[in-house]
Amino acid sequence: MKLAISLTCLVLAAMLFSSACTGGGAPASVQSTNSQITEGVMTMSVDDGSKPTGGVMTSFPVSTPAIYVSFKVSGVAKDDMIKATWIYVGGAVAEKANTQINETYDIVQVPEASYYLAFYLDKPVEGWDKGDYKVVLSINNKEKLSVPFKME
Repeated sequence: MKLAISLTCLVLAAMLFSSACTGGGAPASVQSTNSQITEGVMTMSVDDGSKPTGGVMTSFPVSTPAIYVSFKVSGVAKDDMIKATWIYVGGAVAEKANTQINETYDIVQVPEASYYLAFYLDKPVEGWDKGDYKVVLSINNKEKLSVPFKME
């Protein structure tokens, strides 16, 4: 009898320890599996709803102070991470080809069926390098859309 009680206590202690070490229980949130990003465009300005107001553009002058990527998000869940990775693909500065120049993200707090979101990037201190760029948009580190643009 004493052995059975000791074994039971040992098993319970092991379960509690295992649960504490692995975080145990249900996850705090469920990340979406059918999330989408569509309608991705580059622009020089957006409205309060993150829709483009400055016209859709595929190239910008190197004097542009800031550029925006605007896009539609749907099917996301609370705590999903929506990320924009800004990449210099290549052009006037060959040694910088395929270099990440910035990364910004947003964590979904209140999911909606669909909505527009925008990220922006200010002109770098050293200025924009002429050439091809792209913004890779992802949800939970899964690429959903790539939006190309040029700096001329």
